Amino acid sequence: MKRHETTRHGEASREDVTDNRRHTVPRDASLLRLLVTSFSVTGLVACSHAPPADFAPDPGLVAQIRDIRIVTTYTRACPGATVTANYEAVLADGARVPFSRSYDKKHPPRLHVVFLDRESPDAVSQEDGDWVTERDPLATVSTGFRLTATLRANSRITNTVVVPPDYGCMPHTFVFSGEAGGPGEAGEPGPDATVRLAVVRSPFFDKLLVAGIQVGLAQPFYVLQDATVVPPADWLVIESRGGRGGTGTTGAKGADGAAGAADCPPQPGGPGGNGGNGGPGGAGGRGGRISVIVPLDNPFLAGMVSARSPGGPGGQGGAGGAGGKGGKGGSGAGHANNRRCPDAADGAPGQAGNVGATGTQGVGGPRSLVVTAPAKEVFGLQVPAELSSLIERLQRRP
Repeated sequence: MKRHETTRHGEASREDVTDNRRHTVPRDASLLRLLVTSFSVTGLVACSHAPPADFAPDPGLVAQIRDIRIVTTYTRACPGATVTANYEAVLADGARVPFSRSYDKKHPPRLHVVFLDRESPDAVSQEDGDWVTERDPLATVSTGFRLTATLRANSRITNTVVVPPDYGCMPHTFVFSGEAGGPGEAGEPGPDATVRLAVVRSPFFDKLLVAGIQVGLAQPFYVLQDATVVPPADWLVIESRGGRGGTGTTGAKGADGAAGAADCPPQPGGPGGNGGNGGPGGAGGRGGRISVIVPLDNPFLAGMVSARSPGGPGGQGGAGGAGGKGGKGGSGAGHANNRRCPDAADGAPGQAGNVGATGTQGVGGPRSLVVTAPAKEVFGLQVPAELSSLIERLQRRP
């Protein structure tokens, strides 16, 4: 089973942009090499400098620090995204000193991000002070992304911020396909897929749409989104496509023609045999079955799923076999009276076989099946703890 993820967001192509600006090119090749070398060295110096191991803050400045501010570029963050963060030290007089993200040997900063211990149960800290958030959306659905910075020189000076999750960047179009068939064989059927949908409550969203997607016997994965911004229909696209039919077998090579007998006159070579036709391609696999499970009290959620079960494409026909070589014409030399005749012509080569027929398109799968269930049973028996707590929160709501 193969899985593909796509989104509906367009992306501008760089090829669509034309740069009409003129550039001045140094005519002297040695000057050009000098400029390139100088630029490269400058770039390496600027990028490779990191604070030395003994770089430490001024103790007098540390004594004035009362707090640390963590300022993120965005107010929310998507699972698996990079969160850009800046840090400031708040001094006793209210002044703020930034923690630099870069280092200049000639002008070392008063404070640098290496002076901070950065920890989080929900993200991985980067050397420059940024964070890469946890990919699993359920892991932080109730906590958000908790980011902590502590001054190494004084561990009592620490601060934690919580960045609420945002699910707008999560994909919501998924294509699954059966395995391709072997040579000349039909493709495998599309895998069975089950989609479970419910609207719950979280500390960050009053209405949070949760979709659990399970394909075959694999563990389910989850897609989340603010239920107030999703369209009323066809928001989640699930396609279970039949596998591609296998390519047809290659036709057999034609037999080589027999060599002509040496004589005077000699015999011409025999014709080569024709190549065999290529085998037909395998039929495409049948589309898979898709089931949608929604709560009894909200059956209209099923309309948010666009379930597609197309058959797989037929396999390509096999290549025709190559024609056999024509036999070599007989030699006119060697007659008893030493008379030489012209050599006979070689036999005609055989014709190549025809390409096999393309396999037929696989048939579409059955229509999706919609099942309703009590809210606490929609996601099955083995519900992740984070999701279970959201369901309980919904049921406790007055």
